[in-house]
Amino acid sequence: MSGIQTIRKGLTGNITKVIVIAIIVTFIGSVGWAGFLSQGNVNVVAKVGSQEITSSDLSFEVSNQQFTLSQRFPDQEIDEEFLFNLSKEVLIGKFAVIDFLDKKDLFLTDEFVFKQLSQEEQFLENGKFDKNRFDSFARSIGFIPTDYLKRVKEDLLMNIWNQSLIQSSFVTKTELESSIKLADQERDISFVRIPSDKFKETITIEEENLVEFYNNNLVDYVSPEQVKISYLEIDSQSLEESVEISEDEISLEYQDYLAEFDSTIRKSVSHIMLNITDSRDLAKAKDEIEDLKLRLADGETFESLVSEFSEDEGTKNIEGSLGITDGTLLPPEFEVALEKMQEGEVSGPIELFSSVHLIKLDELIKPEPESLEERTKTIKDSLVSLRAEEAYINLLDEISEMTFSMENIEEIAEAITREVVSTDFIAEEDLPDAVNLNSIKDYLFKEFDGTEYPELFETSQLSAVLVESKDYKEESLLSFEEVKTIVENSYLKKETDKLANAFLEDSLNRLKNETSLGEIAASQGQDVETYDKLKRDSSLLPIDVINTIFALPRSQAGKSYGSTILQNGDSLIYRLDMIREGDNSLNEESKEEFKNLLNQQKTIAELSDLQQYLEENISVVRVN
Repeated sequence: MSGIQTIRKGLTGNITKVIVIAIIVTFIGSVGWAGFLSQGNVNVVAKVGSQEITSSDLSFEVSNQQFTLSQRFPDQEIDEEFLFNLSKEVLIGKFAVIDFLDKKDLFLTDEFVFKQLSQEEQFLENGKFDKNRFDSFARSIGFIPTDYLKRVKEDLLMNIWNQSLIQSSFVTKTELESSIKLADQERDISFVRIPSDKFKETITIEEENLVEFYNNNLVDYVSPEQVKISYLEIDSQSLEESVEISEDEISLEYQDYLAEFDSTIRKSVSHIMLNITDSRDLAKAKDEIEDLKLRLADGETFESLVSEFSEDEGTKNIEGSLGITDGTLLPPEFEVALEKMQEGEVSGPIELFSSVHLIKLDELIKPEPESLEERTKTIKDSLVSLRAEEAYINLLDEISEMTFSMENIEEIAEAITREVVSTDFIAEEDLPDAVNLNSIKDYLFKEFDGTEYPELFETSQLSAVLVESKDYKEESLLSFEEVKTIVENSYLKKETDKLANAFLEDSLNRLKNETSLGEIAASQGQDVETYDKLKRDSSLLPIDVINTIFALPRSQAGKSYGSTILQNGDSLIYRLDMIREGDNSLNEESKEEFKNLLNQQKTIAELSDLQQYLEENISVVRVN
């Protein structure tokens, strides 16, 4: 199994280097610094093969999913039951893979994980991995160290699993050429369009039919909860125009700027990296670096050697650039060498944990402070912003006190000379943007007790809105007379669609019995139209119809019919007439892009199929 072989290679290769930091960031982002203090006595919520999912696992995954969903949908409330069910299913899928790998004797030792984590500065002491620092880091984000190590192992193994399967997937030349032809394929169709008015004009609308339709669909004629509100907004930005800054203040700030200006020489640095691997030990890597230095001496450029030899994928395409350092940002081994180097000079080989480097000092950069004239606008903008923020905080405190001492929002607005915005009755979905926040919605629609008092809500770090609910209407059923026009339109559409569907079904049956498309068209006073060279991205037809047409085999050309009701209500009957083959005359760059897209889709499908197979062929027992 090529995927398993790739996973085994991944356990000793570069895959892990790419994902270790992502795992650490994920833990911090999802758990937060408060974290979960996982304890020894935890309940088992499910068993997946030989693996147990504990309540601690579930708590962490719930937090992880909540963090992820809140990033994607920041203004959406997430149902708690949905969150727990989603987290449990994710864990079942995850532990199905872990159980499979465990049975294949693929697991991560503590030493292996520590070796990968030794790439991260927060775990190092004097340039070497320190277990005490690892334990301290784990506790700082709310974990018992052994639990944190277990979770890092699980996530690292899952990432290696995914990355290895991605690397083992490929698209053959035949698959690529066939897919390009299919993507570029064109199809000719004939069709008849029957306007919806052909059916509407045959419908007689009776009052009793409308009343019956209304009574059968009462849920569609409910007026939602509504509120009448007044609100005012405050923010620091709106206060900036009233802030005045004197020349003396700017001068003092400029003196502070000069006093604090860091004139440390900066160095722009690039490098060539060679990994130490099973086939290249440290001595061989150093010899190769020495060979590169000889080639530089013979006139080859550093940039060309980076492109040809460097194994740092993150910098290879930017001429090996490591950016700019002030003497503290690069590994200590680099910084020591740079102290003795001149601009344009190279140094190496320099040995790091699992690689050897040749570095180049590209440029020495001496920072120069801006003149007072150049710096004035920056200083003034900064001071204005700072004073406005101070004024905003004072105003916020003042308004907060006023909500207890004044009777309504109008009095507060007059006291602080702010404009009040008032609305008529509006539903939750129609709230203005300024008050369209979950906390405000809860106040207006869930917590309203009939008392009119203003409530202050902070909408961001430097903005707030004061809201007062003036009146409230409960959800209510609209009377037939209130919605008669709406009922009539809905009833008419339903009856029209019913007649259209019956006509289409009858027409397709007649076409199977030798009636021609022309005869069907003539019976409705319409003409047969054609559309040649229909492509998959055509906007002529709904996407589901186009997909159906392109799914028909070549053998069905000239005798395969279909039908649909279009969005505007018109009915369509169509026939596949001819298939025109596409070609694969794309340039090499486009072919490569298409190949990458195919490979991505193929990989996703393979991962999904494999995940489903594992879950279907493993014992899953849900305890709670």
